Amino acid sequence: MAPIRKLGFLLAAASVLSQSLVARTEAAACKADENHSAAFNTPLLTSVEMFNYGHCGNSPLACGVGCDATASFNGVCQRYVAADAFTADSKRWPVPTLPKGAFKVIGNSGVTAQHIALVTPTKMLIIDRAEDNPPKLPSGNLAYNAEYDLVKNEYRVLEVQTNTFCSGGGFLPNGTMISAGGAEMHQSSDSGFQSLRMWNPCNDDSCGWIENPQDPAWTLTSNRWYVSITSLPSGKLFVLGGSTKSLAVNFMETNNPTWEIYPKPAGVKAADYKPNFMQFMVDALPNNLYPNVYSLPDGNIYIFANQNSMIFNVERNEVIKHLPPIPGGPRSYPLTGSHVLLPLDPAKNYAHEVLVCGGSEAQLPRAKALQTCGRINLNDVDPQWEMDEMPTPRLMGDALILADGKIMILNGCQAGYAGFHHGKDPVYTPTIYDPEAPLGSRFQEWVPSNIPRMYHSVAMLLPDATVFVAGSNENPAVTLEGVPFPTEYRIESFTPPYLTTDLARPEIVSKVPDLVTYAQEVPVTIDVKDMSKYEADVTFMLGHKGFVTHSTHMSQRMTKLVATKGKVEGTKITYLVEMPPNANLMPPGPHYIHVLNNGVPSVASHLILN
Repeated sequence: MAPIRKLGFLLAAASVLSQSLVARTEAAACKADENHSAAFNTPLLTSVEMFNYGHCGNSPLACGVGCDATASFNGVCQRYVAADAFTADSKRWPVPTLPKGAFKVIGNSGVTAQHIALVTPTKMLIIDRAEDNPPKLPSGNLAYNAEYDLVKNEYRVLEVQTNTFCSGGGFLPNGTMISAGGAEMHQSSDSGFQSLRMWNPCNDDSCGWIENPQDPAWTLTSNRWYVSITSLPSGKLFVLGGSTKSLAVNFMETNNPTWEIYPKPAGVKAADYKPNFMQFMVDALPNNLYPNVYSLPDGNIYIFANQNSMIFNVERNEVIKHLPPIPGGPRSYPLTGSHVLLPLDPAKNYAHEVLVCGGSEAQLPRAKALQTCGRINLNDVDPQWEMDEMPTPRLMGDALILADGKIMILNGCQAGYAGFHHGKDPVYTPTIYDPEAPLGSRFQEWVPSNIPRMYHSVAMLLPDATVFVAGSNENPAVTLEGVPFPTEYRIESFTPPYLTTDLARPEIVSKVPDLVTYAQEVPVTIDVKDMSKYEADVTFMLGHKGFVTHSTHMSQRMTKLVATKGKVEGTKITYLVEMPPNANLMPPGPHYIHVLNNGVPSVASHLILN
């Protein structure tokens, strides 16, 4: 039996598929009764043109069949027509019937989706700030937290004692979710600035928030608004930065340039525990809120804020290396860009590469969003930014890792900056980044939504390999009409092209253990369903979803797994799948394992890696 190490080949083949799609220019009527028309305003269309043609996105690549090039895109309209794809050895790959995917509204969030965390395979926590959402608690008080059932597409509102506005979050090794920080006292909540809230997941609607804000063991060391929280290899949470009060942009007097650990160190009384100062968070002012943090293979962590980044050792409270600033402008709140740690691959020695896209040129109402992206390989001896360019400028986008390892960037806008009423020109069209493609050909665009997702929007890959999209509230209070972008409660599901091919989805048919440890070899039996059209080409991917808010996907990461092929019985194949060798690569906590056959993913199995 030989190890399968095919992720690079798989993704390269997927890239060949995307590049084999034939681009052509077409001007065709886009009537209102066609699925491609969308009822939203655009400066390129008059009301008559909108009725006659519809609008099919705000990027040339977003145009589909039935879009009028002249009306929608000033005469420049590219659309892609699927064609069979072949590699150099004539291997045939599945071709999607929806080569740019599809959005569908599936439910109502009840409360505005400002933060989200997947706490079980079928339950999503939706966290808002204390405000007057339509549903109310049984007591009549405001409801601003909810648990959403992904199977029933229903929510239940939750009691919460402290204000969760602009908080952070992370998972402990046993799967418990911690929410920390927040905002000032509200009519229906206590102050959340120093709060710690605990969520022990359940499947029977019996769980709720656990809080004790009067106990020092249940509080942060100081006020933290816009705080980042990251899972460490030790299983503890690294809590970094924030401001000491609610504001539009951080400044010296309100800056909290410190970090702390949760749970607090053993042997230290909770009331005596003090945070650690970090000069980096002073140097990154004023754009230093919600910094991005990732653990590294050597046990150090990577921290990004504003345009700056560094490698830091938590145990020694020591800067290991300052890295070059990313060209092009700030990329942190309120000039918020999209950040993601690219999928890890054992065949590449688990190289840690960070992608940062978009942002804004200034904190001005009509400031242009940035179009550039930077990619840096932290395994290099002298890491440098490799610059690229997205098809469309974007601010406040969400960057998430799809089941096949590609990066989906969605939500956000093309002008302004993050904050209430400061965003302009929504970006409806998702951008897809293929990390395995050559520089200059890594981006494509998929089908647009018709819902603007502005400030306070979120997105996350689900275990079924679709994408959960929700939120958007750039109003200081719930506002349902009379503003350019009303408070948004609709939840969308995005179906990626890999779920629309002529190849049946593989299935994990054996029981994956609930609890696994590092370097453990786990036997996994899959059913590829059919090998008559495509020879089985199997890859296993392990991912952690993290906690999502304000375009910051805290602790999100994914790695390819080494797997050895074993027994074959018809379309069922058993593999010995090796878990990551250590916690530096994938910190402990809840994870999801997908199997992909020829790029088509299964529904993921849930496990605790500890």
